[in-house]
Amino acid sequence: MSTLKWMTSLALPLLLVVTSGCSGLLDPEDPGNLVPGTVDDDPTLPAIEIAGTRLHLQTIGDPSDPVIVFLHGGPGGDYRSMLVLAESYDGFSLADEHLLVFWDQRGSGLSRRHDKESLTIGRFVADLAALVDRFSPDAPVLLIGDSWGGMFATEFINQHPDRVRGATLMEPGPLSHEFFDLIKDDLIDMDMGAEWLNDWTWSQEILSPDEHARMDYQRCLGLQDSQPRFHIQKDPAAPIWRLGALANRCIEDEGMDNDGNAIFDFTANLAAFDTEVLFLASGLNEIIGRDFQARQRAVYPSATLEIVEGCGHDFHWVKPAETVSRIRNYIDRLNSRETEGE
Repeated sequence: MSTLKWMTSLALPLLLVVTSGCSGLLDPEDPGNLVPGTVDDDPTLPAIEIAGTRLHLQTIGDPSDPVIVFLHGGPGGDYRSMLVLAESYDGFSLADEHLLVFWDQRGSGLSRRHDKESLTIGRFVADLAALVDRFSPDAPVLLIGDSWGGMFATEFINQHPDRVRGATLMEPGPLSHEFFDLIKDDLIDMDMGAEWLNDWTWSQEILSPDEHARMDYQRCLGLQDSQPRFHIQKDPAAPIWRLGALANRCIEDEGMDNDGNAIFDFTANLAAFDTEVLFLASGLNEIIGRDFQARQRAVYPSATLEIVEGCGHDFHWVKPAETVSRIRNYIDRLNSRETEGE
């Protein structure tokens, strides 16, 4: 079992409805009964065909405005809880001045499922590059990444610094193996529920939709209390649609060697990105909160750390108005510096 399992942030249990009126038990092999169907199961879901996959994606705002791309947590999570950042607070919405792009990453959330050979960090980065090309071909974009999404954003900047205008990293996980080693002894191994199912499905080269659904459902079980030191709110809990269990495991395992040691590094080329990056951290997270992010921000040539007090790792869900206000102020700083540089 990979020790990177903690990265499945905000993964709270799904409720399985097993009865409906007089119809009796629902068949778990029917799409949508065990977990919500993906874009391949439900043609009414907003989606885009790109980079050899089909992604669950929606946009909010004017397509002619500058673009903000949101990167959800996980790996394997979905963007549902991040939608609160598109709402209006004190008469202002990020969508007033930007096109907001929300999407579930490859093999994640409600996006298309893939076999393990297609679930790599390289493919994830290529998907994001294709989205940037599609929605902002002539200008760099802003990235807002939550937890694993902050790690993903950093790796994209690491590879494509010229395609990013700025980034807000909301309590990102460790950005390199050195940072992972600082906290690995404090991390909790999550209960996957049915280990036999996980081992069996992982041994298969190609999983059927039913096998993906069962694996995703098992991934959701038991996660609500698995990270108490992250201080995630339970009532109301941050909502999710579905977790991508195979995507989660593939990305985690790619960052480890055969002996279970972390080997990943998303920071090697960040010296090429001298634009200010905003780190947001919670006041209560005991593992990757303020102290940890104070150390991580040093990997960027220019970075600011701000703290959202009185909440934990899901601060964007618990305090969305404050989160949006801090993002807005950051964008205003970018605008001012770009104007001064003209």
